[in-house]
Amino acid sequence: MKRGPYLLKKRRRRQILPSDTRGQIESWRRLLAECGRKPSRRRVHALRVATLRLQARMEHGLGQVPEEDPAKRTLGRWNKQAEKLRDALSLVRETDVHLAKLDGLRKSVGDGAAHRSRLSRVCLKQIGAVERRLERTRKGAAKKLTEEIYRRTERLERLSKGLTKSPEAADQLNARSNPAELHTLIAGLAANVPNLDAKSLHEFRKRVKTVRYVAEVAAGDHARAAQQVAALRTMQSALGDWHDCQSLSKEVRRIVKGDAEQGGLVELLETLTGESLENALAVCRRTIKRLIGLDMEEPADAGLTKRPVKKAEPVMRSAPSRLA
Repeated sequence: MKRGPYLLKKRRRRQILPSDTRGQIESWRRLLAECGRKPSRRRVHALRVATLRLQARMEHGLGQVPEEDPAKRTLGRWNKQAEKLRDALSLVRETDVHLAKLDGLRKSVGDGAAHRSRLSRVCLKQIGAVERRLERTRKGAAKKLTEEIYRRTERLERLSKGLTKSPEAADQLNARSNPAELHTLIAGLAANVPNLDAKSLHEFRKRVKTVRYVAEVAAGDHARAAQQVAALRTMQSALGDWHDCQSLSKEVRRIVKGDAEQGGLVELLETLTGESLENALAVCRRTIKRLIGLDMEEPADAGLTKRPVKKAEPVMRSAPSRLA
């Protein structure tokens, strides 16, 4: 008889978070353990995306609470540790992206792709040399990542469990963003689009990512948010392709140094970076018009707000290729 109330209390504690948020945290903890054992390309990418999504929830929650609220400290401590973990993940992830980009260029020689005529023998030789250097970099970065995960696992586990047991933190993690918040963020993006260029595009890319995560937090309650998420992902994909080309071009220039001859890999990547920049700017201008149109539509009936969530799930589970 004495155990009944105790078990009921324990059960209520576990149910503080809704299943989606609780599932996100449990999935993140599982990915952390897997990545600590073997930081494969797939695991590093999945853990980084999961960390970003949870951070978006934390930061959204932090923005809703006053300084004296106990939830502020709980959410803030987890977020601080997650930020350090993300730094360790970033170098491994960036190297993986660079290696994938180079592999794609090499394969384009044999598949009749547009890059075929641009890949000289010099290019192919330099791709091999850069890949070998990046593979060594990746090996060292992966070792540092496993060490970082080992150092932080106990603290992160404790903080994660604290999130699931803290009613105050749970209230903020459960909080949904609202149409007014999204309207303000989308208006901010739209105001920046006319003046976008290569110098301002990186900061704009990070803002797009932030708005997308806010839209994802809202997607469970507002029908339009699912459509906004899809539009933001389109913009983020084009911006990510430009960022990958630009960062790889800088890395290759650093590696080949004096070997950056005409017709070589540096020249090719600079050309591709310019093309991806033009494409990213065009996609941003086109997509922002769609976002403004969605933002101005009349709200859907309350009875329909649940239906788009199923359509949006693959969008939310399908991590973007680049989230730097």
